[in-house]
Amino acid sequence: MNGTRTLKLVSLALATALLGGGAWLAHSGLKRLAMERQQFAQLQLGLDNARRLMPEVQQREQLVRSIKDVAQQVERMGFDPSLWGERRLRRAQGPSTRAEAAQFLGELGRGGAGQIFVADVFDIGTVSPGASLFHPPLPGDQGLTLGVTGTLHFQAVSAFQSPRVKP
Repeated sequence: MNGTRTLKLVSLALATALLGGGAWLAHSGLKRLAMERQQFAQLQLGLDNARRLMPEVQQREQLVRSIKDVAQQVERMGFDPSLWGERRLRRAQGPSTRAEAAQFLGELGRGGAGQIFVADVFDIGTVSPGASLFHPPLPGDQGLTLGVTGTLHFQAVSAFQSPRVKP
């Protein structure tokens, strides 16, 4: 009877040890599963962000290709950027007569092919509520407001040379 009891106790101890080992393995597996799920969620978020940014990346790549194309065309034309100068122009927004505005804007465009004005800010408007920029002024017209900020690019010397022949 003592041997049977010992055998049962040993069997019970062995079963308890196996059950404890199984519980420990299950617990460590669940921890690893939780870590892997968290890692998967982070990778999924990164993938979603990459997919969301893909159109912008493609747009930037297209912009770079366009810039390279323009640079190649400029070089084929023999254009030398070192022969051009630039000057920042600023006319603070303020009151102006139509004649002053026309004179100022006319002077910006008088340079022909030898100058290019690139406006950062261009604001013109009528002061009188019923007035129009595109029709003759009405009696009692209070004039305009005009403001311009930009860069005037001009030829220091002839900016276009004869086209270079590529070997």
